Amino acid sequence: MQSIRHEAKRNSELATNIDNFRSRYKETSYDGSIEVTFPAGNIKTLDKNFFKLLAGSRLVTFEPKWYQRPDYVSIEYYNTPIFWQLILYINRIQSIEDFVDLEEIYVPPFNLIIDIMRDRVSSAEVVDLDEEVENYSEARYFKIYPLDEREKNIIKAMERLT
Repeated sequence: MQSIRHEAKRNSELATNIDNFRSRYKETSYDGSIEVTFPAGNIKTLDKNFFKLLAGSRLVTFEPKWYQRPDYVSIEYYNTPIFWQLILYINRIQSIEDFVDLEEIYVPPFNLIIDIMRDRVSSAEVVDLDEEVENYSEARYFKIYPLDEREKNIIKAMERLT
């Protein structure tokens, strides 16, 4: 029997792990004794290949058993739960809680995912946050612009609350 810890460790080491597609940032402690590398919020490789993924995807009928469970879609189409984030991404769904009552969803073919894996961000592209950056924009680390309609509606709703 496998523990969740063992399965999570194994999945995190897979080349197909979605976190391997993220940009990386590095920050060093003031005295230089600790260096931390962490993943970015955006997934550069997927952003760059979004339309390629979308064009190659199949449009399938959303099944009630997938209610808030994109991992079930991943298991059904790829025999692994690890691509649940990709299912959300390609369908422009922000959260598992929003993966409900859909009519249809896009499911990219496995061979296209493998092709895009070759376009991953290399370790040489890690951004050192302690270095001076030209044209620094704090917003680039937190939001992808332009905002989509859902984000605009959330911002408008938050403004009405204040």
